[in-house]
Amino acid sequence: MRPPMNTTETPDAAPAAKMEPEMEVTRLGRFLEALVNRSRLLSRIMLGIMAALVIADIAIPTGYDRFFWERLGGAGAVYGLFACVVIVVVSKFLGYQLLYRPEDYFDNEQEGNDLIGDPKAREAGHD
Repeated sequence: MRPPMNTTETPDAAPAAKMEPEMEVTRLGRFLEALVNRSRLLSRIMLGIMAALVIADIAIPTGYDRFFWERLGGAGAVYGLFACVVIVVVSKFLGYQLLYRPEDYFDNEQEGNDLIGDPKAREAGHD
């Protein structure tokens, strides 16, 4: 015989608690899939919004201009694009110069050094 159930617990309480995060994940997954499926539409909407902002910047004077180029319409957009290109180019340059290594960087044991010793002697078993 089964022991009597406590009045505070129900047989479905534990499975309901387990199902709640899964339902959130699937809802979030469906939302993200919908965004991916509509990526072309979303890209066009965002490009339209950006173009409208540049047109608004040209049509409506901002009222503050410490430098002459701030009076030009769309100067902020051009400056932002230029800054992004510079950041990408500089980071790529630094990555290639400082971070990237040849594919066999850690496997290159042709020459001996203080860390690995003499590779020829190790291969011969004299290590």
